[in-house]
Amino acid sequence: MNPRVAPWALSASPTDPRLKPRWLPIYHRRTPYNEDEVVHLIHEIVRHYVRLCALDENEVIWPPEGGHALDEALCDELNVSQAARSLIRRLPYPITDVFFFGSSNLFYILDDFGLRQSRECWSSALDDDDLILPRDVQLAAGDRESSRIFLDTQENTIRVAQPVDSPEEVNPLGTNMERPDEPDHYRNFWPRHAPSWLRVQLNKIKALDTIPAWDTALGGWYCNFEEEWLRRKVKHTLEGTYGWPDDFQQDAWNRDRERVWEEAVREYEGVGRPKELFFQ
Repeated sequence: MNPRVAPWALSASPTDPRLKPRWLPIYHRRTPYNEDEVVHLIHEIVRHYVRLCALDENEVIWPPEGGHALDEALCDELNVSQAARSLIRRLPYPITDVFFFGSSNLFYILDDFGLRQSRECWSSALDDDDLILPRDVQLAAGDRESSRIFLDTQENTIRVAQPVDSPEEVNPLGTNMERPDEPDHYRNFWPRHAPSWLRVQLNKIKALDTIPAWDTALGGWYCNFEEEWLRRKVKHTLEGTYGWPDDFQQDAWNRDRERVWEEAVREYEGVGRPKELFFQ
């Protein structure tokens, strides 16, 4: 049996949605939770986002030595584990929107409202049954169609809970439903090895496979293979004109970024939103 292919994939139909590229065998790795490793990867993702979005460093609150101060009484009320608190203290938090994954923003949890919000499952109620597990940290969320990213500090896993697609639609075959009586509960989404998942997201940004984007009309989003022409256009400009990544001209990109994106989007729309772009 091919060790790189999951057993279910060998007999799956080519149209099976679980064969989409988002499924990777490395996500089934399991290693002990290492907070330093997780913190480093999250910091790197945010730093690359800041560079490509031309955000001022002051628009992100980086943890001071010893970590952010948390309301310990509120953490007790919300039943946040010590491991989860430790991670929360060491994460960067946005002043402006910082898209961590897709259209999901990093939580700002340095005030009571943000901390409470980050402990909710799906509903706005704060009954015990509506809170995430004490050991989990909700890293990012967005609107009703955006994914929610949960990190389990005990399993060293990440769950990407998708409100549009149910766990049955996105989980690999054979995934056990942890909450079978609550089909859409975030814990029913398949757990992925956290460092591997974070490293994949970081490498996608570094390679410009997905690019933090901005347009005056469209706002912020991640440009990826779904808009391949536009992605290649901006990737070519970042690498050829601005020296990404090794000789990156940050000041020039800060000055020109909005214009580059607006011109690229205008050209993309003008040529009929083609799927591919080729350079001679």
